[in-house]
Amino acid sequence: MDIKKQFGKKVKEKRLGLELTQEALAEKIGISAKSLSQIELGNNFVSADNLEAICKALQVNPKVLFDFEETENYDEFFNKVKHNQNLLNKIAKIAEIID
Repeated sequence: MDIKKQFGKKVKEKRLGLELTQEALAEKIGISAKSLSQIELGNNFVSADNLEAICKALQVNPKVLFDFEETENYDEFFNKVKHNQNLLNKIAKIAEIID
């Protein structure tokens, strides 16, 4: 297990869950978007100060970012999101027809 890569995946997962861009999260943390990208890719790791800032910005406890067993495959996650969005769009169209 590559801890840096697993940690980076969790940061990205939580960032996307809040609908934040890398730029927006990086600004909240006080680092460059390039530095955040390297963290999310698992090429770099965070300092204790940056870990604290990331947790605050993502509104999570640090242990959430180190719980690697529930890291979901991003392709599966995005496919689920797209599927749910398509269903919501269909429901909205049906509701318009019914009204």
